[in-house]
Amino acid sequence: MPPLTRRELRQNTITEVARRLFVENGFHATGIAAIAKKSRVAVQQLYRDFPSKEDIIAAIVTVDCERIADQKTLNKALAAKDRAGIIGWLVATPCRKDEEGDRLFLEIAAEASRNERINRIFLDVRARMSENVSRAFAGLMGSDVVADEHRTLAQAFMIISLGSVCARALHKEDVEPARDRLIHCLIDGTR
Repeated sequence: MPPLTRRELRQNTITEVARRLFVENGFHATGIAAIAKKSRVAVQQLYRDFPSKEDIIAAIVTVDCERIADQKTLNKALAAKDRAGIIGWLVATPCRKDEEGDRLFLEIAAEASRNERINRIFLDVRARMSENVSRAFAGLMGSDVVADEHRTLAQAFMIISLGSVCARALHKEDVEPARDRLIHCLIDGTR
C-alpha cells in the first residue's frame, strides 16, 4: 500500500477528532469550528475536505462499516466452504467491545431519524451488512445463492445485534451470553 497523502492524513485526523466530539457532545452540539480547532485544521481547509458534517459522518460510517464487515474474512470462508470460518465471522461481527462505537452508532441512528441524508447513509450500511450476513447464512446452508430464508435469518441476526448495541450502550448490560445463545440458535437452524 502506498503511503497516505497529506490530504488523506488530514482527513483521517478530522474524522477521528469528529468521532470523539460526536460521542462526547452529540452531533448537534458539535460544530465544524470545534472540529477544525481540535483537528488543528483551518475551517476553510476542513470545508474543502468535507463540505458538511454529513460528509464527515459518511466518512466515519464508511470506515466503521469496512472494519466491522470484515468482508475479506467472510469471502475467504465462503470460498473455502469453511463452516467454522463462517460461524466465526458471524459470531465476531456483533461482539466488538467498542463502547465509543456503540455510543456513536446510537448518535448516528438518532440523527438518521431527523436527517434524510444521514438516514440514506445509515440504510445503505444496514443493507450492505444485511447482504453480508445473508451470504453467510446461505453459505452455512451450502448455497452460493441468497434466498428469502437467508435474508430472514439475517434480519433476525441484525435485530439481535442492534438490540445488543442498545443494551450495552444505554443500560451498560452484559448481554453477551444471551446474544451468543440467540445467534447460535440461528446458526443451529441452518443444519
